[in-house]
Amino acid sequence: MIFIDRNGERAAAVNDALVGNDYVTRLERAVSEIVGKTAVAVSSFDSALHTALFLCGVGFGDYVFVPTYTFYSYVAPVVGVGAIPVFIDCDPVTRCVSHGALEQAFIWAELQGKPPKAVIIDNAFGSVADYDVLTPLCKAYCTPSVELTHGLCGDYNGRACGANCDYGVVGLGADGGVIVCGDEQTAAREFCRYEYSDGISFDYRLNNFSASVACSFIPVERKLSSRGRANLAALCAVADNVIPPVDGDSGRFALVRTGNVAGIRAARFEVKTPPPVHTLERYSACTYFEHEKGYSVSDWYSDCALVGMDISPLRRARLERLIRN
Repeated sequence: MIFIDRNGERAAAVNDALVGNDYVTRLERAVSEIVGKTAVAVSSFDSALHTALFLCGVGFGDYVFVPTYTFYSYVAPVVGVGAIPVFIDCDPVTRCVSHGALEQAFIWAELQGKPPKAVIIDNAFGSVADYDVLTPLCKAYCTPSVELTHGLCGDYNGRACGANCDYGVVGLGADGGVIVCGDEQTAAREFCRYEYSDGISFDYRLNNFSASVACSFIPVERKLSSRGRANLAALCAVADNVIPPVDGDSGRFALVRTGNVAGIRAARFEVKTPPPVHTLERYSACTYFEHEKGYSVSDWYSDCALVGMDISPLRRARLERLIRN
């Protein structure tokens, strides 16, 4: 195996891990200090989400409310445990789960006599959901909530992303994931085969090498987020067709209304144009709730582009010209 570290931040941690120092525990402690809750490191984002679904008691045939404006792969663990995804539209301001759509879904499920076993809320593409509105609604219907977040750089009213729901799922890029589970860490570890269990368990343990890489990247990620937020603010100040972020956005992507997606992509900027998941053929039979009747925000966002903000000032100036054209 060849390990290439271009910036030099990770080499020391990797060497330390290879001689046997425990970086899995170190990573869990680092995340716990940031989010203020107990965390268990696992091998991937999907395995962390699977563990959260287990802790919520999700089983075959259960409803799970999921966001539609997200990566389609995040719905796969729900389908994988045999649950039925019910898609929730996004809010026009936060780009995350819509309170209006979520409330409609709860009423619909209650009328069926089949309440959901979990609500998944994604901090979509770096934006942050309105948890002071969403989590009380989940609690009112006695349904556990799961926050999905990508990295540890966003925040909501002074609370770190990953700490705003009953459970948190934190993605660490290609270097594993973390399940934020509070007092249920023993059940999470048993499910992930950290400790002997008589019940169902999976080998979701994070290896020491990946844990060392993830540990060393946490401070780097903060620098990247700070640069992304600065770029995003500058872009919003000069370009009318960039939708401004709300407080707490980690600066990962700019949401741009532009007809020049091909030109931006050709200039080698990171561009994502994710379709709403409920529009994919495999989910065409699933139930979907709009933000308001006759107004599907996620469908409107499907005409926008998400452009990565981890760029230099020089490239930002070039991006401004591309967006204006």
